[in-house]
Order: sequence, then structure tokens, then C-alpha cells
Amino acid sequence: MHWIHKERVKGDDKNELRLGIASWDDGSGTAKSLKYTWFTKNGKAARGGEIPVEVLPQALAFARREGYIRRGRRKK
Repeated sequence: MHWIHKERVKGDDKNELRLGIASWDDGSGTAKSLKYTWFTKNGKAARGGEIPVEVLPQALAFARREGYIRRGRRKK
């Protein structure tokens, strides 16, 4: 994956979420993916799985149905 945007994971600032060009992109730069990245003892980014951004809504719905996340109130 060639990342375009990244940010630290809330509550675990040692790790990152990276959004970028998917490893399966055909060279057009249109296939995007999201990756959870953690770092080794040597400070190198570990290789983890990617998820296509198009399936994020389904992945969130699945996690919600299975009880991993739940709808909460927004803090003002």
C-alpha cells in the first residue's frame, strides 16, 4: 500500500490508520484501502491486512451486529 493519509489510533497512539492506494490497484490509483498499522520493536511498520474502502460500511455493520461496537450518543 502507498499511503496518502495517516493518523494515530485514538487511545493507542503507537499505532496508525493509513488510507491510500491499495496493493491490488491496477496502476490507475483508483483502488483505495484502509490499513491498521502497528510497529515492531525496531520501529518499522508491520505488514497487516488491507480492507477496501468500499466495504467499510458493511464491515462496520457486521461489527455492530456481532456486538463489537455499539451506537452511542455524541458528546457535545
